[in-house]
Amino acid sequence: MKFIKKISLFLFIAATISACEKKLTDLQPIDQIPSQLAIQNMADVANALNGIYGTWSARRSIYISSLISDEVRLGTGTEYRNVGNILFNWTHVSDSQDWRDGETGGTWTNLYTVIDRVNRLLELMAPVVPASGSEDVLKIQYRGELLGIRAMAHLELLRCFSKTAEYTPTELGVILQTTYVKAPAAYKPSRNTQAEVMASVNADLLEARGLIPTTFINNSRITRNAIIAGQVRAALHVKNWQGVVDRANEIIPLQPLTPIAGYAAIWTTRTLTENQSTEVIWKLNINSANSGSSIGLLWQDAGTGAVQASPAVKLTNSFDQVNDIRYSTFFKTSPRSLIAKYGFFITGNGETFQYDVKMIRTAEMVLARAEAQAELGQTVPANNDLSSLRSNRITGYTHVAITDKATLISAILQERYKELCYEGQRYFDLKRRSLPIVRDIADVANNTAIQTLNSTDTKYLLPIPQQEKFANPNVQQNAGY
Repeated sequence: MKFIKKISLFLFIAATISACEKKLTDLQPIDQIPSQLAIQNMADVANALNGIYGTWSARRSIYISSLISDEVRLGTGTEYRNVGNILFNWTHVSDSQDWRDGETGGTWTNLYTVIDRVNRLLELMAPVVPASGSEDVLKIQYRGELLGIRAMAHLELLRCFSKTAEYTPTELGVILQTTYVKAPAAYKPSRNTQAEVMASVNADLLEARGLIPTTFINNSRITRNAIIAGQVRAALHVKNWQGVVDRANEIIPLQPLTPIAGYAAIWTTRTLTENQSTEVIWKLNINSANSGSSIGLLWQDAGTGAVQASPAVKLTNSFDQVNDIRYSTFFKTSPRSLIAKYGFFITGNGETFQYDVKMIRTAEMVLARAEAQAELGQTVPANNDLSSLRSNRITGYTHVAITDKATLISAILQERYKELCYEGQRYFDLKRRSLPIVRDIADVANNTAIQTLNSTDTKYLLPIPQQEKFANPNVQQNAGY
């Protein structure tokens, strides 16, 4: 994290410079904008906040989750450039680099850049005097959005880089960063415990929930619904089962599951309407300006259609390929097997892969509640949730109740595997239960060495990136690296 401090201020100011150009002639020297002058009014705050949303590259953690788990098989042939080879073969080390996203280091750097910019803006916007009553309301809302972003970024870092697979309060988590570091050269923090990080995540979410009005419904930003969904995800991570149920009970009625008839449109519409009319609770917009953050480009190249990763045989075989709307929506089977959840390229279709990134959906909330209810011994409501999800995806589905707790939880996790594939959840779902990563033999080209990864294996956990270790010798490395 210290590694990114030296460049973050420049990038942050660049994101807001257009709102401050009129002040340039009053500054000394005239070719720089001191940070204390970058945010002068609420328009500057809005511009900087937009820049923070644009900074979050969600595809990085999706890349990790899909490649390290059992969601994909690598591309083959002359068009394939060994993209994802390091993670897929579990040969990652602390200084692993790959053609795309710098392997695990890209996630660490990106999320701490997001957090750093949040902290800068929280401090720089504090003295800004709103020009009207409506700006007073906006200032409160913007603080809520910033706290929500910071909470979710810390949670994502914790899921990626904790010292242990499952949540262990006293073990090392990640570096907790809640203030703007003004002297980065001298700042060499150690990692906080997982409990300390989660306490901050929960505190930020709780405060944000009280600041963002229910009337703010732009789902390309952090709304109150997104905060509640974040509370569900946080509670699931620490196995606070009743907390999962309580918060999920709040959010699910506000944005119900999308029925079969409308489900494909969630994925085939490039930019969904920015409201709460679908089950997409939070999304990040993708357009020509930030097309490099497209999820589909992880799997295929635009223009050539070169395949870097294909859907895992294990995954495609788990679907009812006739009646499940997800199968025809998520995959293209002809003329070859392709991941189509964020677009697919075949000759002549002009695919650009510019589809907004679904960060949190109601489907995740329903399955989280089902899992929590099963853990609490509430098998009837857990079955109801599982049935509800499947009935809104599979034509003619008839549910058969599962009464055994272990079998029910396994079925729910399997449904998460199918419903949330390529959304950055699979690796973390296995990890939070210390479950092995098990691939179909067809997905590893008969190489049994990369077929199963147990939670006790060093490679099951990700390393702290080496560039962070170089910049900050006080940051502790995970075991085995």
